[in-house]
Amino acid sequence: MLWLAAAPVAHDLERTQVLIVFERDGSFVLDVANDPSWLKLRLERFPGSFTDRVVLWVDGHEVRAASVELIPGPTVATHRLRGRVPTGARTLRWYYGLVVDPYPLAVRRADGRVVVEEIAGDAWSGTIDLSGQFRAPILDSTMVGLMLVGLLLAPMVLRLRGRRKRSTAEDTGDTEDQTFSVQA
Repeated sequence: MLWLAAAPVAHDLERTQVLIVFERDGSFVLDVANDPSWLKLRLERFPGSFTDRVVLWVDGHEVRAASVELIPGPTVATHRLRGRVPTGARTLRWYYGLVVDPYPLAVRRADGRVVVEEIAGDAWSGTIDLSGQFRAPILDSTMVGLMLVGLLLAPMVLRLRGRRKRSTAEDTGDTEDQTFSVQA
């Protein structure tokens, strides 16, 4: 009887919670929170990195996080993953391979809608609708960088052209003042 009562408490130590927040450009922040002691023991049992245990399946293709950081805490440790899905993404399926107990998955869409699904531990989520929330940026980062460089260089180019005109006029002996006095 005591063994049966203790079994659920052992699994409750996972304290798993997952939140995915999407932005209009398709970027996302994914927070996977667990009890730090449980997480440390669990990760020791499986070789590889934490991200090897997390799958974002978008439109039939895996999307991997571009960066991962661990945010430690006394009662909850959070792995924060950042990445990007294509702006035309339509569906998402989620899998987290370290847990055994059910946990909540919350998805905050870029359009403000929130989807919450209870995941049955070591199982895939249902299909989550991503369509209609993303917009491709008008200018990509390369174009913005080139425009900024151009704006920074424009005053220098204008100044150099002005100096070149003055030095050419001085070399030929033709200046605006002389031209004005000859015409007067």
